[in-house]
Amino acid sequence: MTVDTLDKDAKDDPRFVDAVRMYREGDIDTAILLFRKSAEDGNPVSQLSLGTILLNRGDYGAVKWIGRAAEQGYPEAQFQMGNISYLGTVGKRSAEVAADYYREAAENGHAKAQNQLALMHLNGEGVDQSDSEAFAWFERSAESGYAGAQFNLASMYENGQSVPVSFTEAVKWYTRAAEQGLAEAQFNLGVLHYLGKGCPKDSSEAARWYRKAADQEHLDAAFNLGLLYIDGDGVKRDYKRAEELLTFAANRGMTDAEEALKPIRKKEE
Repeated sequence: MTVDTLDKDAKDDPRFVDAVRMYREGDIDTAILLFRKSAEDGNPVSQLSLGTILLNRGDYGAVKWIGRAAEQGYPEAQFQMGNISYLGTVGKRSAEVAADYYREAAENGHAKAQNQLALMHLNGEGVDQSDSEAFAWFERSAESGYAGAQFNLASMYENGQSVPVSFTEAVKWYTRAAEQGLAEAQFNLGVLHYLGKGCPKDSSEAARWYRKAADQEHLDAAFNLGLLYIDGDGVKRDYKRAEELLTFAANRGMTDAEEALKPIRKKEE
């Protein structure tokens, strides 16, 4: 039975459907009863749901239900068991056990697990350190659309880690992550557009991406955008807006922003 079939059959279970409805309506106790009946008959999605709800209530014995779903090859349960082992939520923390669960989920196409397994290979945590393995798993996750992996893959291209440096590929993958709203990717993409690496040099495009990241309170993006407003580079010169951005960064401990504010404040005196 494929993972897709397993998932579809599990979600077609009337008790699971009713349990979800009760949960959404706020009748958690009835939802738990229905999930339990379905879980006892082997429904992996109900097992995961039951285990998660009970675990959030502090019932650490409930992890057995998530484990049963993982044993049936349900990817989300395998991923959650990986998280439980990695964080030591229940029992002793074990990066090795976590990596085994992440690998099972990753091989079943779970994008977040693929990214997590890649990070573990990158850091040599629970598995052998291998930049090439990390790259391979980041690539699979990125191609599935996971923004975190797209960012990580772009970083490997930008830094020439396991692959030759390619700013073109870095821009491609940062763009995909940035379009999903990942602030760090938006900032890095802004830098590459400003420098003209992997794309034409374009201060206005850099400003656009810095602005998106700054709107999410990314300090470096706010600082860089503030400097563009001072210079009128890619944007219309606006000292008031520059002061707002640089003050935001300075108030959060960025000393360079505090220095950049001095000439503006001198103009106001």
